[in-house]
Amino acid sequence: MPETGRLPRAHTDNWDWQLDAACRDGDAKLFFSPENERSRSRSRSRREAAAKELCRTCPVRSACLHHALSAREPHGVWGGMTESERANLLEHCEPGGAAERARG
Repeated sequence: MPETGRLPRAHTDNWDWQLDAACRDGDAKLFFSPENERSRSRSRSRREAAAKELCRTCPVRSACLHHALSAREPHGVWGGMTESERANLLEHCEPGGAAERARG
């Protein structure tokens, strides 16, 4: 069973931002890798670039990114960042992450 304790509480105040998302009526395939998509393929790069372009126009981009970081979303483009970009950001910003270890 998945661990859900890390997810934000299910209050409508926490989710209403989704109603204004630029991607709301779009194709989710733009934001999530299809099965068997290679991580360093041209098609993935093009798909992610197109998703990020839509994110740049989104009025709730920061709320989306905040959700993805808080919930540790493991897949997809959220708030204009890929899963690897979010993981890298978290690694460098969290207590015990790379930045803190480097300070020693």
